[in-house]
Amino acid sequence: MAEMIAMQMQVPREWLPDLKDQAAFLEILGLGLEEYRMQRALSLYQQGLGTLGYVADLVGISKRELMKHARRRGVLPQHDDERFETGGIQ
Repeated sequence: MAEMIAMQMQVPREWLPDLKDQAAFLEILGLGLEEYRMQRALSLYQQGLGTLGYVADLVGISKRELMKHARRRGVLPQHDDERFETGGIQ
């Protein structure tokens, strides 16, 4: 298991029942972090800041997982219309 650190944070009171158990809290935090990374990678990709592989590496997720999420969310591969009009990749 990874090294653990202590941290203090404020959360809405209505969240408290779901966060009392440390294992549940860590699972929730992990799921949220994974979703954040996916959204961040897809945003970077859609902004044209790199390939799927590059942005996946940048945020620390696998390219395969990012590709699955991109398909589910309707994120299409980027292409350059000019390259298609001139006969493809040279």
